[in-house]
Amino acid sequence: MHKILGYLLICIGLLLVFFSLVSMYKVFVDRQPAAPVVQLTDIQLQTQYGPMNIPMKNTNTIANLGLFALFMLFILSAGNKLAGLGISMLKNERIHDALLSLNDKDSVSTEDSFKKL
Repeated sequence: MHKILGYLLICIGLLLVFFSLVSMYKVFVDRQPAAPVVQLTDIQLQTQYGPMNIPMKNTNTIANLGLFALFMLFILSAGNKLAGLGISMLKNERIHDALLSLNDKDSVSTEDSFKKL
């Protein structure tokens, strides 16, 4: 039962990792736009030389790219944790099966039997 759950966690973790990597590749290399999360309006400042208009279009782009990268890194780390959990479950199950398959429990285990684990 733990083997199935372990393999399922590994697959889900790898899917999350590949999804985040492909999404970041599409946005940062293929130049597809990231989802607009932040929409800043232009700033109008009153100076001694008169009103000054500061455009925020580039700031919107940088903020959206930063938030997108942060979100994708979070998904990447979540996939890493899930895959690691699945691997540890499989490792524990394999050790448990190997210990059960030892024929002589009273004899001292040799180094070769530990290498097979």
